[in-house]
Amino acid sequence: MRIGIDARLLSGNMTGISRYLWNVIKYIPEFDKKNKYFLYLQDEVVLKNSFYNYVNVPKSKLPKQVYSHYWLNFVLPKSLEKNKIDLFFTPYILVPVKKSLRKNVIVIHDVMTRACPQFFTAYYKKYMSVIVPQSIKRADAIVTVSQSAKNDIVKFYGVLPDKITVTHLWTDDNYRPLDIDREERIVLMKKYDLPEKFILYVGAIEERKNIPGILKISDILKSNNIDIKIVLIGAKGFGFDRFKDEIIKRKDRVLHIDYVPEQDLPFIYNLAKIFLFPSFYEGFGLPPLEAMKCGLPVLAGKNSSVIEVVGEGGLLYDVEAYKSFADSIISLLNDEHKYFNMKHRAIKQSENFKPENEIVKLINLFNTLK
Repeated sequence: MRIGIDARLLSGNMTGISRYLWNVIKYIPEFDKKNKYFLYLQDEVVLKNSFYNYVNVPKSKLPKQVYSHYWLNFVLPKSLEKNKIDLFFTPYILVPVKKSLRKNVIVIHDVMTRACPQFFTAYYKKYMSVIVPQSIKRADAIVTVSQSAKNDIVKFYGVLPDKITVTHLWTDDNYRPLDIDREERIVLMKKYDLPEKFILYVGAIEERKNIPGILKISDILKSNNIDIKIVLIGAKGFGFDRFKDEIIKRKDRVLHIDYVPEQDLPFIYNLAKIFLFPSFYEGFGLPPLEAMKCGLPVLAGKNSSVIEVVGEGGLLYDVEAYKSFADSIISLLNDEHKYFNMKHRAIKQSENFKPENEIVKLINLFNTLK
C-alpha cells in the first residue's frame, strides 16, 4: 500500500502535534517493512531517511492559513493521484474536501473547544465547529491519543467507538534520568537563568493550563516560608495578557521562559525538583510523561487524560485544590524517603508508554483499510 503523510508541521516551531508527527515518522521504518510512504513537507526540513519518498510542498506569499487550505484542496489531490496514494494520513484533522477512492485517516488529539469552550475565542470555536465535523465525515478512520479523548469524541461528536483507534503518545529516549556534571549544570543554569532549586512547568502559558493556579500555589509556598522558584517554560497562549502582570509581580519566585530547544528540555527536567501540572483539560498530556521518564515527582490535575497518563506515577488533585498541591510540594521537599519513592513510581509508570506498543497499532490500522 502507498501511504501519504502530511508532514508540513515539521517546518515550524516544535508543538505537541509536530512532536507527535516526528515520533511517528521516526519509528514507522522500524516496524513497517511492507508499505511505501510518501512525506509531504517543505524543503527546509531535511530528513536523512531513505525509507521515505519525499514530496516538496512549495512555499507561498499567501497568508499561511489561506495557502494551507488552498494547497490541501487544490494542489495535494493532484499529487496524491500522481503518486497513486492509497491512504492519506494527517496528524491533524484536515483532509481534502473532495472525496475519492483514497482512504483518509485523521488524528483528533482532543476536543478542547467542546470540553472547555471558555478558554477559546469565539472565532476559533466557530472555525472548529465547522472543520471538525466535516473532517470526521470524510475520514475512514480516526486516531486519538488517549481513552479519555476517545470518550470525548464519542460524546461531543457522536462518532461510533469502532471508528476510533487509541494510540498513546510516547517520548523520545532522550527523556531519561541523566547524570549531569557540575560544569554542565552551571552552563544550563546560566543559559536560562535557572535557580539552584526549582519546580518546573512545561506547556503553553495560558488559562486552560491553570497558570493563575500555579501562581496561587507559589503564594501559598511563600506564606509557608518555602523558598523555591517555579519555572514556567512555554509560549504565550490564550488569556496570557490577563495574568502576565501577576507573573511579573512574582519575578522573585516565578520565572517564565518562552522557548527551550528540544535538545535542552531533558536536561532541564533533570535539574528540576518537582513537576507541577494543574491543567484543566488535556487530550493526552505529554509534559507529565516526559517528567516521569526523567524520574521527576509529578503533581497534576485529576481530570481528563491526565488520570490515564500519570496514574500511580504521580499525585493527582482537583485543579483548584491549591493548598493540596502546596502541601505535597512541602512534604516532598522535606521527606527524602517520600521524594525518592515518587521518583521510582514516576519512572515505573512511564514505562507503560513505549513506541513499539503504539506504532504497531497505527500500522495495523493502516493495513485494515486496504
